[in-house]
Amino acid sequence: MTLKQTPSCTRLLLSLVTFSSSALSIPISTYATPNGISWGNCSSELGLPPALQCATFSVPVNWDKPFGDHFNLGLVRLPRPSNSTGKRIGHLFVNPGGPGGSAIRIVARIATGRWSVSSELKGSFDFIGVDPRGVGLSSAVNCSADIWNERVSQFPKTQEEYDQLVDHNRRLGESCLNLTGDIVNYLDTISAVKDHEAVRVALGEKLNYLGLSYGTQLGSQYAQLFPDNIRVMVLDGMLQHSQTESSNVLIESTAYAYELDQAFKWAENNETSPLKGRDVEKLWYDLLKNATTKPIPAPGCDDISCRKDVNEEEIRLNAQGFVISASAAARALFADALFQASEGNATLLSTPLTSQEDIGLYPGIAIGCQDWSAYTSSFPGMQAKMRIGEVFAPLNKGACQSWTLQASCAGWPAPLSNPPAKLNVKTRDPILMVNANGDPSTSYVWAVGMLEEIKNQVLLTRNGHGHTSWLLGGNTTKAIDHFLITKELPEAGTVFDS
Repeated sequence: MTLKQTPSCTRLLLSLVTFSSSALSIPISTYATPNGISWGNCSSELGLPPALQCATFSVPVNWDKPFGDHFNLGLVRLPRPSNSTGKRIGHLFVNPGGPGGSAIRIVARIATGRWSVSSELKGSFDFIGVDPRGVGLSSAVNCSADIWNERVSQFPKTQEEYDQLVDHNRRLGESCLNLTGDIVNYLDTISAVKDHEAVRVALGEKLNYLGLSYGTQLGSQYAQLFPDNIRVMVLDGMLQHSQTESSNVLIESTAYAYELDQAFKWAENNETSPLKGRDVEKLWYDLLKNATTKPIPAPGCDDISCRKDVNEEEIRLNAQGFVISASAAARALFADALFQASEGNATLLSTPLTSQEDIGLYPGIAIGCQDWSAYTSSFPGMQAKMRIGEVFAPLNKGACQSWTLQASCAGWPAPLSNPPAKLNVKTRDPILMVNANGDPSTSYVWAVGMLEEIKNQVLLTRNGHGHTSWLLGGNTTKAIDHFLITKELPEAGTVFDS
């Protein structure tokens, strides 16, 4: 499947610019001329809404060798409605997070209304989605489905289990390189930042950016390298790419455990819950105990869709996805999943499997292991981190996305090219940071930590539950949209309940 081709990179201007900070001095190769993107109709094979325009944009595989091998980024644009009455400001880049989330698919959801966006915002911007390298239409990572689907413990209890985990990760990473090519070694966030800057230059305007979850890391590292090229930037659901492994396990797993407790209370007290009136925390611990003795069957699964049974650590890991949203529908689904599991059917809690054709699961690990590769490369070190979860987050015993990433990166063969480090972001205009104090994935602790790393900012707090805030439609959403359009910030210290 192809998109409309952009002008050849040989017709683009190459300029070398050096940006410095107190921490690093990086040569940045920016080789684009304004209006260097040719938009056209999207191929019908892509299944995208007709309102979208498509393009590709050629960038180097390795930005340190700008005249070396290239690949095409996939881009889409949703033009503002033709009947818009307000002034067009420019393009608004939207990144949905991940790592591994497709910006193209998110803009497609905005186009179809599955993601509800205000008419004022749609009338002010052309929305643009750039699939980060290794994702979606930007040379998506492919790996061995057979290796991916192997069942290995992420919480090894013996040296033998730890060795099996490391061997699995090494073989999976090698399969990604064999099936995808050399780009697998250049998927770090800094490379993705440079890709976005090249697209911005080709568009010929300042950057308007809205990043959710991992998109906040992409945005903050962009601001570190290109502080003068930003018109507005909103970072919603903050990641802090400077914490130690142990701190990340503590910070995220306790935030997740808090939201588990909130979901249990909802299930105990809501009239629509099949668990109303029951001690859901006890039920949870009983499930974990039973699944430790013998995995709970998942009769709704087969050899293609998901695992046919669910063990104790998979329950702890997979339940986080149910508390990402705090909506009544999400709470009810989780209560139903726990009820069914207590009756011997853990299908809803089962781990998804992948096929060689379904490659959506691979990019997150392939990207993350170049930003967060495990420093704790020993069984005793992993055991020590397990104690953190057991003591401070007993409900989930340390299970969370940070743990999965650390466990999955032990033995990963690609280079750690963007290691954790403190930023020193100094932009001319303030960046709007947004976080819910009950976020189960990007903890409010990370947001507060980023106040030190982003010098010119305002932190807007949503007093509530769930991961990120922009799509919820409350006062926080309105403040974000208002800032994107007008550059007018909420007052420092503002807290909204919606």
